[in-house]
Amino acid sequence: MIELQNIRKVFNEGRPNEYIALHDLSLFIAAHQVTALTGPSGSGKTTLLSLLGCMARPTAGRIVLQGREITSLPERFLTDIRRKTFGFIFQQFNLLNGISVIENVMLPAYPLGEPFSTLKQKALGLLELFNLAHKAAAKVEWLSGGEAQRTAIARALVNHPEVIIADEPTAHLDTRLSREFMDIMRDFKAQGKTILIASHDPLVHESQVVDRVVRMRDGRIIDSGAI
Repeated sequence: MIELQNIRKVFNEGRPNEYIALHDLSLFIAAHQVTALTGPSGSGKTTLLSLLGCMARPTAGRIVLQGREITSLPERFLTDIRRKTFGFIFQQFNLLNGISVIENVMLPAYPLGEPFSTLKQKALGLLELFNLAHKAAAKVEWLSGGEAQRTAIARALVNHPEVIIADEPTAHLDTRLSREFMDIMRDFKAQGKTILIASHDPLVHESQVVDRVVRMRDGRIIDSGAI
């Protein structure tokens, strides 16, 4: 589904503080599977996720999504691909304080131009799915950790993405909530979604839900997890 070919990512290229985040990396991500990226801090997991999710461009190399080379596409096309293909779950959840739970869930869908009433019903349906309908009007800063997590997942699903990308999603969760997160990922996998998770949490990359573990260190893949 997603293929990286000889990817190199350099920050501050040509400057004294130049940093090579990814070194000549190639990887194929199969559809309808859960792939976990693991490795120590600074290994390149988050950078790799940002490339896989079209949030950043490589310095060199090619990215192919569903058979289409997308590396050289103008930004407006990449933005459209991000909105329609990917749902993002961030380590800090990135919920916006000061607005309600349902408004946070609806945010990613506004640019697609759906009627407000249709979008609101879609968001409410997701909140009901995660037992959060009674919190729809609440400010997100009033939520518990588990409620914030489920709100972030609902927001990631509002555009019905084919691919879910999660960056260290259990970093601030206890064991119970981490297992609950992986149970939700199991359900998404059963629905045919492709899931990419970056995590150094054994509860994630040792889970039976995960089909493949890609191990990284120093911007390189040291074990692709290929069968």
